[in-house]
Amino acid sequence: MRNKIIADAGSSKVEWILMSDTGKVLNRTTSDGLNALLITEAEANAHFAAVKELLGQQESVNEVHYYGAGCATQSVCDKIQSVLQEVWQPGTINVSSDLLGAARSLFGRERGIACILGTGSNSCLYDGNQIEKNVPSLGYVLGDEGSGASLGRRLISDAFKGHLPEAIKNSFKQRYNITLNDILENVYRGPKPNKYMASLVPFLSEHLWNPYIYSLVLEEFTRFIKRNIAMYPGAHSLPIAFTGSIAYYFENILSDAIERQGYKVSKISRTPMEGLIAFHSNFRV
Repeated sequence: MRNKIIADAGSSKVEWILMSDTGKVLNRTTSDGLNALLITEAEANAHFAAVKELLGQQESVNEVHYYGAGCATQSVCDKIQSVLQEVWQPGTINVSSDLLGAARSLFGRERGIACILGTGSNSCLYDGNQIEKNVPSLGYVLGDEGSGASLGRRLISDAFKGHLPEAIKNSFKQRYNITLNDILENVYRGPKPNKYMASLVPFLSEHLWNPYIYSLVLEEFTRFIKRNIAMYPGAHSLPIAFTGSIAYYFENILSDAIERQGYKVSKISRTPMEGLIAFHSNFRV
C-alpha cells in the first residue's frame, strides 16, 4: 500500500495527516509550530521522529508532502527534505512553502488569488499548479496587513493613545490588566511579538458590535486588499479565496471589505489541511 504523509507546518502548529493512496485518512496529529528558516537539522530531526511515532505505519510511507512556514528558498527546502528523507525514507518528497499549500488547498488545479490571514498574512496569484506571482508579505514590521498581528497592534496603539471609545477602553483594561510597560516588554523584547499582538484579537471579535471596533477591523482588511490583492493583474476577474483563523472567524466583515472594493470571495477555510487532502487524493505532484 502506498501511504502518504501531508504536513501543513505553521509557526503556531503543524498539522500532520497519514493517508492512503485512495485518500482515506489513516491517522492525524498536531505538533508544535515549526519555522523551517529558524530550526536546525537536529531540531527538525527530533521533531519529525516524534511525529513518526505518533502517526505509526512508518514502513508503508511512500510519499511525504511538506508545506511549511519559512520554506521560501531552495536551501531551506533542501534542509527539510534531507531530514524528512532520513526519518521516513520515502520514495517521493516534496517540500514547498505554506503559501503554495494554501493555494493548492483553496483552488486545486484552478487559477485564482489565494490569501492567508492568520497570525501573519500573505497572498499569491496561483496558476493551477504553482505560484505565478507573490506580493511579498514583508512580515509584521513592514507588512502583514489584515493579520492577527496587525489587528492586535492597531488595538494596542488605539488603546494606549486614547482613541478607543471610553467603554471599550475600560473593557480592554479590565480584560487584560496590562500596563504600558507590559506592552513595551512583550512587543520590543519578547521572543514572539507577532504572536503576542495576535493574542489580543479575540477582544476585537467579541466587540464587533461597536461601530469603532467594526471600522477598525474593516479598515485593516481593506488595507490588505488594496496593498496585496489589488496588485495582481486581472484581480477583479479572478476568484479570491482565503484560509487561516483570522479569515475564518471574521468571515462576515472580511466579505464586507472585499465586496466594498468590488471583489468577491469564492471560499474561506479555517486551515488548508482538508483542501490538501482532497488535492493529494485527486492529483499527482
